[in-house]
This record gives sequence, C-alpha cells and structure tokens, in this order.
Amino acid sequence: MAKIAIVGELSAKPGQFPAYLAKMTEHARASRKEPGCIRFDVVVPREGENTLFIYEIWKDQAALDVHSNTPRMKAYREASKPLAGGRKVTLCALHDSGDK
Repeated sequence: MAKIAIVGELSAKPGQFPAYLAKMTEHARASRKEPGCIRFDVVVPREGENTLFIYEIWKDQAALDVHSNTPRMKAYREASKPLAGGRKVTLCALHDSGDK
C-alpha cells in the first residue's frame, strides 16, 4: 500500500488569517493523533500575508478516507468555512520517503 501525501496552499479571507491559522494548527494537532497519520505540517511563509501551506503524509488511502470522514473533520470544515479563502490541494503518491 502506497503512502499518500497531500500538499496544499491555502489562504484566509481578508482579516481572518490569525483565526484561520489557529483553526488549521488545531486541526493538524488532532490529525497527528489519528492512527494513519504519519505527518501533518502547517507552514507559514516568512514573507507574504494570508497564505499557509500544509504537508500531510498518510499511511495509505484507507487511512486518508477514515480521516476525511470523521465527525471531527466534518466539524473542522464547518468551523473553517467562514475563515477560508482560496484552496489548492494536490494529492500525491509518496515517491521515495527513505523508509527501510
């Protein structure tokens, strides 16, 4: 089973970045506790406002599917909807993670 990586560039609505970043950080911390989550990073550029990047690695598609359908994920989507602006997310196959 191949690991799944998610790379995303997200932005907040004007004036909502601090709240959006806090909500995404909370979401990442909770997601890291899920059994299939290997990594979930939230990255903020040093320059440029209103944008953040996410990088997630999931054990496999089944783990990502479980994550996507949890009540917590549904609650996160609803809570972040008034804060979120643009969103570009790419699902990737993890090519070479260096695992042995």
